[in-house]
Amino acid sequence: MKISKIVVFLVAFMMMPIIGSYTKGISHKTTLLGHNEVTVTLETLTVYNPEKRQCDNTPLITASNARIDTGKLLKQEIRWMALSRDLLKRWKGKFHYGDTVRLQSGDPEIDGLWVIQDNLNKRFKNRGDLLFDGRVRKLGKWKNVTITRQDAYTITSAPEVNS
Repeated sequence: MKISKIVVFLVAFMMMPIIGSYTKGISHKTTLLGHNEVTVTLETLTVYNPEKRQCDNTPLITASNARIDTGKLLKQEIRWMALSRDLLKRWKGKFHYGDTVRLQSGDPEIDGLWVIQDNLNKRFKNRGDLLFDGRVRKLGKWKNVTITRQDAYTITSAPEVNS
């Protein structure tokens, strides 16, 4: 009895790649479903560089455990930011590590999309820091900056058979 169940399971398991791989006539339609946006006005936004004197002993590793690629940072191919702990979900805030936010400061050099990857020292409240390579930008301070979490999207696929 047990052997027959095992044989049936193995046959079904071995057939799975064959059955699942026949997709020539099927295409997928993608639907995006949005979620609620969250907007917060930061009292102060500043610039920080990945240096030990501004961070900790591992300045190239963020609080989200993301590794900073210094080459991409220098070319400004990554736009990462840190938020004060009161704004992060881990400490009962509204934002998660990895959230993409639209920043509006009135300064076109920093306005746009940023990804939350780090947090500030616990003494700071309602603040943010923008990560820049020190050769690109060392200083910067803005007041009353608005950040809005962009809609998180769930991708669902509905197969359509091509005829």
